[in-house]
Amino acid sequence: MGALIEQFSELLKTEVISLDQPVKVWQIVLLIGILAVTLLFAGFLRRWFRRLFTRFRISENLTNRLLAFLFLIILIFGIGLGFRLSQISTGFLGTLINYPLTDLFQPTQKPPARVETGTDTDTTTSEADTDTDTATPETGAGRDTTSVDRDDNGLTLAKIFYGFVIVFGMYILSKYVQWVLRRQVLQAFQIAQHTQFILLRVIHFTLILIGVLISLSTVGVSFTTLALMFGGLSIGIGFGLQNIASNLVSGFILIFERPIKIGDLVEITDVNVFGRVRSINLRSTVVVSLDEKEVIVPNSQLVTEPVHNLTHYNNRYRIRISVGVSYNSDVELVKKALLEVANTHPEVIKEPHPEMDSVTAPFVRFINIGESSLDFELFAWIPDSFLRFDVASDLHFMIWEKFAEYGIKIPFPQRDVHHFYPKENG
Repeated sequence: MGALIEQFSELLKTEVISLDQPVKVWQIVLLIGILAVTLLFAGFLRRWFRRLFTRFRISENLTNRLLAFLFLIILIFGIGLGFRLSQISTGFLGTLINYPLTDLFQPTQKPPARVETGTDTDTTTSEADTDTDTATPETGAGRDTTSVDRDDNGLTLAKIFYGFVIVFGMYILSKYVQWVLRRQVLQAFQIAQHTQFILLRVIHFTLILIGVLISLSTVGVSFTTLALMFGGLSIGIGFGLQNIASNLVSGFILIFERPIKIGDLVEITDVNVFGRVRSINLRSTVVVSLDEKEVIVPNSQLVTEPVHNLTHYNNRYRIRISVGVSYNSDVELVKKALLEVANTHPEVIKEPHPEMDSVTAPFVRFINIGESSLDFELFAWIPDSFLRFDVASDLHFMIWEKFAEYGIKIPFPQRDVHHFYPKENG
């Protein structure tokens, strides 16, 4: 047994690969084990985060993207941890990850020229060389301070990756905070849905902004650079990003002025959109149509174009049903039939309460004596404007059956067609 253990120990110490340093069997085994544990841990986190994102009400497409990004983060961390614990040199890969990207945009520095003194043996270096190579107490003998500063403040792929990880973590934290506030705080205080949306949006953008600032600080971007970036961005907005800037400003107007709120039933006639508002984002608004399709509407269109908000003041809606009957019909019987139909439907408001402003019981108007018919209109109020199409369809069915019961006929235009034939010559 001891000999077997000794042979196994010798096997683990066997060198199999030579990179910058020799790699032994135990190092490879340890690396593979760490990668396997990383994959198992990534699968566990993937299932756990999927359930968490479902609670946060994140869409399926965004959930898949976030889970893919999370898997890449865990995999990269696992690979780095595996190489570190197994003591395997990353070689060129490590150099690439930690290489200062700013050096790619720096011009190549030529070596300082030497000044000849006129003799073949005696040469003196330039003043720049003397200053560079002189040992001082601050820098030490022969130290290159430029390289030290570059290594400390340079922009590398590793720092960019850490910046993305910070933003991703702040996004997850923002969703968790919103979920907790929505379930534990806002519902307990019975705050209106649109007010909840505004508060949660402000918290979300605040946390994301904090994450971006921390990420930029980690990467090494100074506030002076940010000022230059925003200055260039303002010029870009003035020339080519006017539409995006208009949508962003319109988004703030919709959120704080509240001409349209979450849950409102809107009708945008220019684009033939009718549905309920699901969310108001900075750039666009999501409207769910009657066939459960999400329509993305730019915010600037909701601010500048006419929008019919059916539920801005209340949810009630008045239905108008037009019908024509023949000349020999009894108009009082027609009125009676229409009122019976309206009072029979369960969704129609029969006796409005005093606090219902402008809401009346169903009534009929005799609006026109037409060329072929006597025209009437039935007016009826319903409590939910989202049901207006369904209720109107039901009333049409019921009117047809009621007219058939009372013998009321609906006319159709009659035309006399005269044919003229040309006379034959001769």
